[in-house]
Amino acid sequence: MALSSRWKFLNKKLVKWRDALAKVMDNHRSRENLCNEIMQAQMWFGATGQGKKSFNHT
Repeated sequence: MALSSRWKFLNKKLVKWRDALAKVMDNHRSRENLCNEIMQAQMWFGATGQGKKSFNHT
């Protein structure tokens, strides 16, 4: 039961993280590396979380 409730919480974060990565990939700029894309995704993820923590489940 505890694992099930934890999965629901984690799944919500994973969906938001996937959406953040997709948004960054759609906005891909030439000469940009993976580190920059991850930083952009972290900023977008944080912005959609109303000031909450960044995604730390990588």
